[in-house]
Amino acid sequence: MSPGWTEVVIDRPLTLPASKLALYGTLEIAHVTLTLLAGEAPLGGQDHRLDLGLGYGVTDLLTVGAQYAFAIHDFEIKGPLTLFGAYSLLSKSKLTIGASADLTIDIGKSATYETLHAGLGVRFQLAPTIALFTGGTPVSFGGVASEMPMAGSVLGQHLAIGLNSNAPITFDIPVGLGIQASPQAFLWANTSVAHLGFSNASNLYLFKDYIPLNVGLNFAVDKHLDLNAFLTLPDLKESKFDLLFAGIGVRYYN
Repeated sequence: MSPGWTEVVIDRPLTLPASKLALYGTLEIAHVTLTLLAGEAPLGGQDHRLDLGLGYGVTDLLTVGAQYAFAIHDFEIKGPLTLFGAYSLLSKSKLTIGASADLTIDIGKSATYETLHAGLGVRFQLAPTIALFTGGTPVSFGGVASEMPMAGSVLGQHLAIGLNSNAPITFDIPVGLGIQASPQAFLWANTSVAHLGFSNASNLYLFKDYIPLNVGLNFAVDKHLDLNAFLTLPDLKESKFDLLFAGIGVRYYN
């Protein structure tokens, strides 16, 4: 194994060690319920998406990679392709910071959309087993959910710049808390403090406009293999929970 790599998630770097490879996949499920007029039964449905990705450590500080997602409910192979680079800015005993930038090319049924993202992955350990964090990769369906930043992936997408005509420019501020419950199990939860629309998008503020909540588990089988799961409620202010996302995934490190 590469030096400095551990099965303890809270102690891992945010970029891969040199020549280290990460392969990962996540099955995402969106559950949608549409409430009709009073007295009518609600309509429900599900959609499924598979996210695949890989990252490679060019050096201990620089990771490059790609992610691709496509719908499998109706097996629509078209979907967003993301090319990214991540760089380690700081790695100390309590504070770890990395930056990433990516280009997402979303091949839709009628048009193709391109978006530039930039952001930070920041992890600050309040105690040996407790950390605050920001950053991570939003789940494909909702956009408001984001996993904790992980080596081999996009570290943050705080700034999003749509490159198409009338595309939005936004800035998101996710914050989260992680707990290393055991050497193998890392639990986390996060929300979004604000979604700022600089162009062609509205502002949303925590509690005032929405309350997104994401909870997840990363379980390290060993230094090579992680299993993970998450549940996302895009807005706790919607008491009926007409929309929610869930996912299970696996990550392999050589």
